[in-house]
Amino acid sequence: MGIAQLYYQRIFLLVVGVQVIGVSFGYRLSSAAALACLVVGVVVLGLPHGALDPQVARKAWGECSGYLWVAFYGVYLALALGYSLVWRWQPTLGLCGFLAIGAVHFGSDWQDRGAWWTRLGYGLTIVTLPALSHPSELMHIYTLLGTTSAREIVDGSRGVALAAVLAGAVGAIRQYALRRSDLIDYLAIVAGAAVLEPLVFFACYFALLHSPRHLLETATDLGFRTLRSVFLQTLPIYGSTLFLLGILYWAAPGVSLQGRLLQTLFVGLAALTIPHMLLDNWVANRGLELKWPWRRVLNR
Repeated sequence: MGIAQLYYQRIFLLVVGVQVIGVSFGYRLSSAAALACLVVGVVVLGLPHGALDPQVARKAWGECSGYLWVAFYGVYLALALGYSLVWRWQPTLGLCGFLAIGAVHFGSDWQDRGAWWTRLGYGLTIVTLPALSHPSELMHIYTLLGTTSAREIVDGSRGVALAAVLAGAVGAIRQYALRRSDLIDYLAIVAGAAVLEPLVFFACYFALLHSPRHLLETATDLGFRTLRSVFLQTLPIYGSTLFLLGILYWAAPGVSLQGRLLQTLFVGLAALTIPHMLLDNWVANRGLELKWPWRRVLNR
């Protein structure tokens, strides 16, 4: 655990830095390679960070009956299934909702530091800055995700991006004296979003910074001391999640392999993020003060 906590941020900075330098010299990943990076990053490194949710709920509840656990899993899956159906029937609404909750959730990576608008700026930078640097690629991705309003969504994101970058930069600079890594992270995120292909940037951020940060902080709060213990606790939920993603892939309406994979990954992430964030908020209100309750992004 200690080694992982020490090096995950450095790995993120190294991977993003090497790729930004490579792109500057004309080396770009093919679309197939970018898609492979996304799939491997999300499935192998990204999904486990929400697999500790039952342990979080257990710590908040304490000893409870089996019926309560059946209810917990039932509500959790119902919320995830409900959002996936919303995306299936109204893909534009589903995508816009995912971008909005993604900005709030990613802003929680700054935990409770700074004002709410600087943390929200941080999250909005991640989801909107690629619209300034790679608008055509992003429109293509959004179209594959099922929306018929890709241009309007990208144009709206471009209108938000500059203000978001400014707000995030102000927050990172204000925190520099207390936590220099905030500014370093933010500079790497801005560089990655501006230079890298959108899928590659998202894979790097989600798999190498966001997911390990949340997983390790939650595991520490829950009292786990080794990566082996974390792995054993996340394995059942992780396996179940892979099974659900397989169902989403089978049911995805996209005709191309790229479209089916993108819909599976992003619809799956959006569906799982809803109960994940609601659980964080409920647990925080119960008095179990995790380090990253997302509600602080809006309430401070």
